[in-house]
Amino acid sequence: MAKELSLRGKAARERMEKITNSRPLTGVRVVPASDELRKVLKHPRGAKFPSEGSAEWPNDTFTKRRLKEGAVKLETSGARSKPARKSETA
Repeated sequence: MAKELSLRGKAARERMEKITNSRPLTGVRVVPASDELRKVLKHPRGAKFPSEGSAEWPNDTFTKRRLKEGAVKLETSGARSKPARKSETA
């Protein structure tokens, strides 16, 4: 009977892994509305803002609420600088 329980648990874990892995990881780049907010505001999953620039946060209810209240703003695509590729720097 213990073997059946462990197999059932294994099947449940595998099913949850498949569900988790099948979800696309969507994130948004946000910038704080002020420097004061940059220092104190962070996402519950631990994503803090760097000393300058934007941070990538998951597009969840916390982020949507901060966008709605104006604490953070979506980063405009032109303001973001892309890192140079290794072949471009050589």
